[in-house]
Formats: sequence, structure tokens, C-alpha cells
Amino acid sequence: MEEKEQANVQIFEEESVIELFDENEKAVEFREIASIELDGRFYELLQPVEPLEGIGEDEAVIFEYTQGESEDERNFTPLFDEQLLERVFNEYLKAVSDHDCGCCDCDCDDCHGDHECDCDGEHDCDCGCKHHEK
Repeated sequence: MEEKEQANVQIFEEESVIELFDENEKAVEFREIASIELDGRFYELLQPVEPLEGIGEDEAVIFEYTQGESEDERNFTPLFDEQLLERVFNEYLKAVSDHDCGCCDCDCDDCHGDHECDCDGEHDCDCGCKHHEK
């Protein structure tokens, strides 16, 4: 059985908007939610800025992307493979869950690294945010 490599997920904290073109060459703006590298391929979780037919307000779409001819160019292809969609989305959910330990109400970005939060949580936890050391 082939071993799958672990995903690398980047969650975008700051709002980043990209413009894609639909089949009629009409520009459509999307918020970048996350970038996921999985098995050597790259995926982007995008949410439409304006409502789009067939996509709910709280829904996102997943595109595979490849590097274009220039450094700034990326080519996006919608993902339709249900198993791959589920796998990519589950990696995103796992990253979100790891990112938000739920141990406090702080908005720290690196709660799982060596970063100490500025919040005043006074409980013991093992998430790595070091609240219990304050």
C-alpha cells in the first residue's frame, strides 16, 4: 500500500482576494481561505466574494493550481473528484482544528509553536500555547 505524505496547510489570516475568470471570461473574485499541498500537488480553498449560483454563502470551492509561465501566474482548475475533494477538505479541517486549540479566547496566530499568547488564560492545557506558564 502506498504511503501518503502529510499535507502542508497554510491558512490565510489576512484577507487576500484573487480574480479568476469563468467560462464566459467574466471576472469573479474569490477570498483565499487556505492553500494545501498534498501528495506533491497544490490546492486552494476559495470563497466567492459575491454570491454565486450554486455556492452557498458559507461554502467554498477547491481548485488545484499549478505554476504558470511567470512567477506570479497560477493556473486554477476546479476539483471534481469527490474522494480527492473530501481528502483535501479534511486536511483543511484538521489544520483549522490544530490552529484553534480552544483553550482560550485569544486570537494568537501561533498558539502551537514557541509563541506565548498575550491573553490571560490561567488554565493548564497541552496545546503548546503556554497559557499555564503565565
